[in-house]
Amino acid sequence: MKRFFGGRALPAALLAALTAAGLLSAGKTGPAIFPGPENLAALGPEAAEAALLGLPREDVLRAWGEPDGCLSGLFGDIYTLESGARITVYYDTEPMSQGTADGQTVPVERVLISESD
Repeated sequence: MKRFFGGRALPAALLAALTAAGLLSAGKTGPAIFPGPENLAALGPEAAEAALLGLPREDVLRAWGEPDGCLSGLFGDIYTLESGARITVYYDTEPMSQGTADGQTVPVERVLISESD
């Protein structure tokens, strides 16, 4: 059983606690398990990516609002935090190519957290 969790129990518990605190303090509505950008950045890269992986873009937009920027050449949104750190959310465009998704329903493929310059 320990091998199965592989050290993921603590990040998962931290994610749940931070998400609950973030939703209560922000008063925003959104997916039940959706951390705010500041909380997500505090989780670290692996846990942050796991929290958003596969969610549709419309959920990210609903919870975080319009991004501060977008990518050129790839489909992604950039959110800049007050600390100066940036969260870049990359989306999987394959479902759009297949005609099974649009710009709002494409799933999160990758999340990158960059510290302030």
